[in-house]
Amino acid sequence: VKCLLETAEKHRSNKESFFMSNHKALERISGDIKVMRQYFDGLVEDMPALRKVIEKEFEILTTMLELMSIAAEITDSDASDFILVMHKKIQDIDLTKHAVGDLWHLVNPTQERAVWELVESMEDTLLAVVPPDASLAQQAMDRSQVPGLRLDEMMAMHYIDSKRRRPVKPGAVERMRKIWGQEGEGE
Repeated sequence: VKCLLETAEKHRSNKESFFMSNHKALERISGDIKVMRQYFDGLVEDMPALRKVIEKEFEILTTMLELMSIAAEITDSDASDFILVMHKKIQDIDLTKHAVGDLWHLVNPTQERAVWELVESMEDTLLAVVPPDASLAQQAMDRSQVPGLRLDEMMAMHYIDSKRRRPVKPGAVERMRKIWGQEGEGE
């Protein structure tokens, strides 16, 4: 996940995909996910409780792959369904907007603004499904947490440090800084 977000950060074109062939790139990402999944599935026989963890942890990877496939116009699935799934995992509107926008920026940057608008139009639904909880950021900063292992924390730190200009309304990064305890840092 972090690698995809960092790649989107480095991608400077607002017209061309980062990949020479979106189809080939997404096939390779799918193959990588399958190889990792097979490895962990092989451990289930010795540790049956691992099955639920595997499902939960791989859901974000398959959701991101599906969103990129939608962005690349390889599949006709409805992006809003997968944005909702992604938001359930991330649990922060601004992080969801940034992440979905970055996935579009990688494979179809000319449509990045349109997907930002789609996510913004879904904001009421997303908030109803996962109401904001400021304590989530505090939990991530708790001493018992290993820094960087939580998806939401890793994303927040990435976007707080990001220099890439996005078609986002002002204030999103400032809200992240406030929530994630980074007031006054950065730009």
